[in-house]
Amino acid sequence: MSIRKSLTPILVTLVTLISAFIMFGLEANAATVNASSAAEIQQAINNATGATEIVLTRDMDLSTTINVPAGKDITLKGAVTLTKKNTGIAVKIANGGSLTWQDVKLDGNQLGTNYSSAIIDNAGKFTMNSGEIKNVKSDSGFVGVVKVRGENASFTMNGGSIHDNKMSNQFVAVVKVTEGASFTMNGGDISNNTLTPDGSSGNNAAVTVEGIKGSSTMVMNGGTITGNSADFGGVLVGSFSTASTRDLNWSNSAYIFSTGKMTMNGGTISNNTANSLGGGIAVNGAGQLTMEGGTISGNKAPFGGGIGINDYLLSNDRGSYPESTWRRFFPTKVTINNGTITGNHAVLTGHKVNNDPYAENGVGGGIYVASQEVTINGANITNNTAGKQGGGVYVAAVPYRLQMGKTMVTGNTATKLGGGMWLCPTGSAKTAITNGASFFDNTAGTGANNNDTTAAGDDVASISKNDPATQTLILSNNGLDNWLVHWYEDGKIDNSYLGASNGSNRYPNTVNPPVDRGTLNGITDNISLKSIMSDQGKAAARTSAKVVVTGNKAPRGGGIGSNGEVDFGTSPINYDKIKLEVTKKWETDNNDHVTSVTVGLFRVTKSVIDGVVLKDANGNPIDTTGWTASQLSEAKIKQLMESGSTEYQQIDQVVLNDANNWKHSFVDLIKFNMVNDAQDTNNPFIYVVREMDSNGNWVQNESKANFGTQTIKVAYETVTEATGDSKQTISNNVAPEEMTIEVKKDWVGKKASEVKVQLYKNGAPLGTVVTLNAANNWTTRFENLLVKDAGAANNNEYKVLEVGESNGEITINGSTYKVTYGEIDQDGKTVITNAEKPKPKPNPKNPPKKVKRTPKTGDANHVVFFTILGIGALVSLGFVYGVKRKYM
Repeated sequence: MSIRKSLTPILVTLVTLISAFIMFGLEANAATVNASSAAEIQQAINNATGATEIVLTRDMDLSTTINVPAGKDITLKGAVTLTKKNTGIAVKIANGGSLTWQDVKLDGNQLGTNYSSAIIDNAGKFTMNSGEIKNVKSDSGFVGVVKVRGENASFTMNGGSIHDNKMSNQFVAVVKVTEGASFTMNGGDISNNTLTPDGSSGNNAAVTVEGIKGSSTMVMNGGTITGNSADFGGVLVGSFSTASTRDLNWSNSAYIFSTGKMTMNGGTISNNTANSLGGGIAVNGAGQLTMEGGTISGNKAPFGGGIGINDYLLSNDRGSYPESTWRRFFPTKVTINNGTITGNHAVLTGHKVNNDPYAENGVGGGIYVASQEVTINGANITNNTAGKQGGGVYVAAVPYRLQMGKTMVTGNTATKLGGGMWLCPTGSAKTAITNGASFFDNTAGTGANNNDTTAAGDDVASISKNDPATQTLILSNNGLDNWLVHWYEDGKIDNSYLGASNGSNRYPNTVNPPVDRGTLNGITDNISLKSIMSDQGKAAARTSAKVVVTGNKAPRGGGIGSNGEVDFGTSPINYDKIKLEVTKKWETDNNDHVTSVTVGLFRVTKSVIDGVVLKDANGNPIDTTGWTASQLSEAKIKQLMESGSTEYQQIDQVVLNDANNWKHSFVDLIKFNMVNDAQDTNNPFIYVVREMDSNGNWVQNESKANFGTQTIKVAYETVTEATGDSKQTISNNVAPEEMTIEVKKDWVGKKASEVKVQLYKNGAPLGTVVTLNAANNWTTRFENLLVKDAGAANNNEYKVLEVGESNGEITINGSTYKVTYGEIDQDGKTVITNAEKPKPKPNPKNPPKKVKRTPKTGDANHVVFFTILGIGALVSLGFVYGVKRKYM
């Protein structure tokens, strides 16, 4: 009975599992249906009661629309071709319906669709895993080959291809995302589609993410958008035009602030062509773009080959709207945190070209900025070109502004002005002092030994300002990672509107001798500049830069061009400055010294120096009574640098030689430490120089090093003025020959706990007594000992004696030792040996007297024995009694 009860639950469970398997198995089989015609496809959709896979068994014509109603979850699958036979909608997905596209090819057969319609009209959920949509030819307006419309509509593209479609009207797109819909691209491609203008109006793009009747979105994680041509190129984000956006949105208050938003995390947008703005991506009017990754490459447009950005604030569309109101309607915001924008071209590509010789045609090869809401925190902007200005980046006009993060501008080329950056008469630029930008190794002109006088300003060129009160150039001499930049004039600029070289000599012959301009604060006149940085400073910039602008080309502003404002970094622009002058002095009779030395500039805060406690080699505090401020500072710097601390920083490196009279001035150094973007006036920086020896090591104060064939003793002396400016002198004297004596203590017999030794020079004690013990391995060194005193005829005689030794013996803790001194060998090593002397043996003729002792009787031992025996007997009786009670 109990066995049957235990089996009952098991049997019930088995029956339940088998029933569920049968039910679900039958349902799965029922969800796969074959279809060989459009009518059968529609019938299978109508009959579907759950997720249904319709397998297409052969190619077929489409003369009617395939409808996916709400509540239907359909997959069309099969390597077949559906050929469109009319101008109606091919596939329509209702709000609440779902269609997955697998391997199927839809051939548009050179047919289009009606005004404001679509080939695939999706108000529900459309997923494309593979297959094709191709060969549509439409000349109707407001059409999408794939139209995704409504706040519940979504299109996910995991694979497949939408390609070789042709459209020729305005407000059309191959993939049209509108009215609050969403598009996620994970794979596949949208390629080789052609969208041409109808009459004078284009307003079309391969993909559009529209801020029309709701905020639409696109997320690009992968896939490729390539080889398309349109008015706005690959992707349009925001508005076709601000006029049409107002017409469609402002009649309903719910839509007034609609936006189109795109997030690019990955994928590639390449080789697209725009007739007007944004060959790769156009962010227009109500558009917003966030770029976190991916590549935008090889695209073309007159304005922004890679990315074009325009808020239309300066257009006639704005009318009388105040600026603040307009910007609420059309925020046109772009944030670039990562990604690559490379090989794009700003060139004349279509009919929308301004014939004004000063028009901005062919500007912004990588990025064109006509908005105040553009921030580039991180990106690689490389190898882009512009036909006129701004090979890498171009800011269109006042009041537009570009904010850039830690930026390195290097290796760019301008044929006329400003290889790194060019500013027009309305252009401004500011670099922050701690996280701004580094400009170096850019080229204006041919670059042939910097002798091309038809160009000027290898790194920066700025034209005289129309409004000096608001338009200015501010260039910090603090590059990335705080390495100094030395700004020198490089040619001169004439008075033409956009500027050109006036034929003057280039650096280093523009101003003779060249003058380090330090930080340029508030420059409003013509100026052309070359940046000189140490190789170490350049390496630091390459390591710390988040935005890299390199390899770009244009006639003006190879890297960056601006008619508006470009700001690098966000920390303060203005700061208190000091100067440090360094002079190197050789001994007057030393004619064999090296012809140049490298000097590094280091800085550390006062608070760090104040925290350094000077200690000797044994870790004991050093008495600094009577030391000068310079001696104390140099000693602390030496200890700090030799300890491997990271609390100091190198910020420059220069070469001293005869050509600069062995002198250099470091100008416009930051006086105070920066805390939370503000000067800490209680914590100034301390600047010191150190020179490098022939082995590449920084030489500390009062230290010796090899410079060429000479051993030089180096000393540093600093004189600081009340303003904080300082003069530092490096004295280099040929070091006299020195030696080191290393003493080791050996023992024969018992060792003592310690001994003390004293160094003697020519018979007189030199230095302090040193203790030898097990802790220091019975060893010590005496260093920097002069072999011969200055002016002396003979070498010095050194010896080390044990303190307390007399006539070759010493007594320590009652033991007597014989002390033997070894010779000081050619390596300066010597050994002092202490051998314990044996104690005297007793004389047998006088033996010690014996003491009589009382014999023991043994009674005490007997008492102890019987006591132990009695205790044992009691324990045994207790154990027996306990056992007996247990079993009674």
